[in-house]
Amino acid sequence: MELSGLKKTLNVEVEQLRSEFQELRNTLQQQQEDVTASLRNLVISDLPKVEESVKATDVTKEEDNAKESDEPKVKELAKESDEKVN
Repeated sequence: MELSGLKKTLNVEVEQLRSEFQELRNTLQQQQEDVTASLRNLVISDLPKVEESVKATDVTKEEDNAKESDEPKVKELAKESDEKVN
């Protein structure tokens, strides 16, 4: 009889542990969903800022590229100007 009582006690404890682990799983899953939703909202709210930053960067790059492409022209004009003066 003692073995049967121990078995019942052990089964009760195992069921309690299963129940607690299931609760932990559910809590973890809910927290993961909350974090995912928060990250999505953060990305969505920051998206206009990011787009503006990208546009500003693109404009700066275009200006830099324009300067670089104009540099040989400026040097050529300076050279021609020097030749005319001399």
